[in-house]
Amino acid sequence: MTVANWTGIAGGLALFLYGIRLMGQGIERLAGAKLKNILEKLTKNRFIGLLLGIFITAIIQSSNATSAMTVGFVNAGLMEFTRASGVIFGANIGTTATGLLIALNMTKIASVIAFLGVIGIIFFKSKHINNIGTLIAGLGILFIGMNLMKDNMTPLANEKAFTDLLLSFQGKIILAVLVGIVFTAIVQSVSASVGILQAMALAGAVTDLDQVVFLILGFNIGACIGAVTAGINGTKDGKRTALIHVLFNVLAGLIWGVGWKLLPVEKWMNALAPGALHQQIAYMNLLEKVVGTVILFPFLPLLEKLARFIIRGEDKPSRNMLLHINSHDLGTTSIAIAQAEAEVARMFDIAKTNLDLSCRLLTEKHPDRSDLEVINTNEETIDYLNHAITDALIKISGACVLGPNEAKLIDSMHHVICDYERIGDHADNIAGYVHHIMDQGLGFSQSARDEITKLTAKVTSFVDEAQKFFRHESELTFEQLEAIEDGVDNDVDFMQEQHIRRMETGECKAEIGMLYVEILTDLERVADHALNIAEQA
Repeated sequence: MTVANWTGIAGGLALFLYGIRLMGQGIERLAGAKLKNILEKLTKNRFIGLLLGIFITAIIQSSNATSAMTVGFVNAGLMEFTRASGVIFGANIGTTATGLLIALNMTKIASVIAFLGVIGIIFFKSKHINNIGTLIAGLGILFIGMNLMKDNMTPLANEKAFTDLLLSFQGKIILAVLVGIVFTAIVQSVSASVGILQAMALAGAVTDLDQVVFLILGFNIGACIGAVTAGINGTKDGKRTALIHVLFNVLAGLIWGVGWKLLPVEKWMNALAPGALHQQIAYMNLLEKVVGTVILFPFLPLLEKLARFIIRGEDKPSRNMLLHINSHDLGTTSIAIAQAEAEVARMFDIAKTNLDLSCRLLTEKHPDRSDLEVINTNEETIDYLNHAITDALIKISGACVLGPNEAKLIDSMHHVICDYERIGDHADNIAGYVHHIMDQGLGFSQSARDEITKLTAKVTSFVDEAQKFFRHESELTFEQLEAIEDGVDNDVDFMQEQHIRRMETGECKAEIGMLYVEILTDLERVADHALNIAEQA
């Protein structure tokens, strides 16, 4: 082996890994949000989750990405632990797609594939075509890297030190598995690890499946590093999801290892692909995952119980912290945006709770002072979330490759959290007026109370409808929302005139009259901010 061979192998590996990354970027830009929606909505059935895990991982060519994405969604509270475990099983099968593609010997047309992809990237203005081009170019570059590795590994077949190393793994199962784990943990891709073995087989450096079978089992356990990393600083259920990934690969490896020793599996692989070791490696990797899934999938509820036993307890988060956003996930577009959306929705819920509470206190004859404390605590959380979510959105914009839709969504979230914060401020103002009214023993006339009860019901309902519109869940048009907001303005003008007449006739005192006007102003401003929220849809 010469220096040129080693640099050629390094260059081939670099192209191979870069090709996998390009493919992932292409599919993420094409369907990142769609994949999130699919995972979020269609995984109630474990079997459907299994199929989705296979499909998504086969497309993006990375079980690391799928498992990390799934753990990220569990951390964000967007997916239940029991729904995520099926996806994890499927991801382990889907990751074998790269090896199967390599087994098809497409290296001869790799340059053509890469060229077609580059044409799509350079010569078309359409973002959609650019993303398809990125996906195709990644596939071509992957095969070019594979070919480069194969060509430069040919001399390894004659290197005694290397052949002795491979022979040393035979009979030393634990050593082979550990080496496989460490190698995949370093390259961060089981597809790359298996691809390297296939390149060695094509180059003649590996001649016997028995030499590498336990290395492959180690590769698959090492592939858990992505999910484990995503779960380390996550929720309890996020950690349990990562643990399911580890349990599956360890148990599937044990099952396959026992089968390899007790059954003539090597003969079956030779019969399946005579004289084509690179194909045998791909088929063996696939069958290990399929057999493991067939045996372990019926016991998935038991594995989930085991995960809960190992990782005990429930999360007890502080109010003034981000519950859904994990800083370790902010570099992955689909996960980061999903987590940000969940945190933004949480901020709205707290602001709306404060608005509802303050309006209820305003219209009740005997308000509960303990609700004032709840409003004050919630207001502190709203202020915290306003700053924390803003910081997270800035980090997402800097760390992720955002398409036009994702960039627009991030910008919209920047705007709406400001409106949520202002709605919270106005709710806090109203609560302050209620506190003053209670302390001073003041009260509204019955006619004033009836008017303000109708207005608060209209405003709180309008805020809900505006949020639905922002989330594309409303049946109303923006013009209809504008009409409601105009109606609030008209109601406020009418109520102010009515209240002036009540003060002139002595029905209402001047002090309560001033507070009444301030309350109307706050409610009108709340409606203005609600319309701003709808404008960001």
